[in-house]
Amino acid sequence: MKFAKINIKNFKITPEFARLHAHICGDGSIYRTKTNRSKKELEQHPRKNTVRNRFNIRYCNDSQILLNQFLIDFKNLFNRKAILVSKGRQMEIQGKWLYDLFKYYGAGKSKEWSIHKEIIGASDKIKSQWLMAFFDDEAHVSKTRKRIVLNIVNLKGLKQIKKLLNDMNINSKLNGPYFYKEFYSYHLTIYKSSIQKYSNFIGFTHPKKRKDLYEIVKNMGTQGIS
Repeated sequence: MKFAKINIKNFKITPEFARLHAHICGDGSIYRTKTNRSKKELEQHPRKNTVRNRFNIRYCNDSQILLNQFLIDFKNLFNRKAILVSKGRQMEIQGKWLYDLFKYYGAGKSKEWSIHKEIIGASDKIKSQWLMAFFDDEAHVSKTRKRIVLNIVNLKGLKQIKKLLNDMNINSKLNGPYFYKEFYSYHLTIYKSSIQKYSNFIGFTHPKKRKDLYEIVKNMGTQGIS
């Protein structure tokens, strides 16, 4: 895909883009840095401005399965290959047009990211893929209390997540703020009564969380997860 032919405002939201966007909002980041141009670069292309901007996208996770998914989604959607850094725990890719695209659709810092209206108004398949990717990164699955909990600092983002869950008839409860280590955070909890619906319509890719969810559903006397 060539970005020169893409109109950001008319970009088609796909399951791959939904997952990438959610991962960047979850365990990822987008940011700009300034670096000095190399001597070789200046010799080849003389210019007065010796400083250049770099536009970065990163995703960090301990799960190789999720890192591979991020890599494949980027390759399939943009024909770009992310670079594995930080001892194999982090994916990194650069490009101003990619930065602009994800920024336009709401990706940002922990307290600032949001879910764009095009994702909120998309099909259930798109919504479920966004939710699954974000919950893969940020959710805690409690087998003892039979619940799934998000604990994050972004209240606006949590309200949007709650709306996506409501759209799929999955009940959740928002609580907070809670003050811990100089930060206010908020909890969004999916309780036992809605665990089955979550497992049927969203689920996990993260292997441990998928296993924990399976055990919760199994112990509730159901047939397992889809």
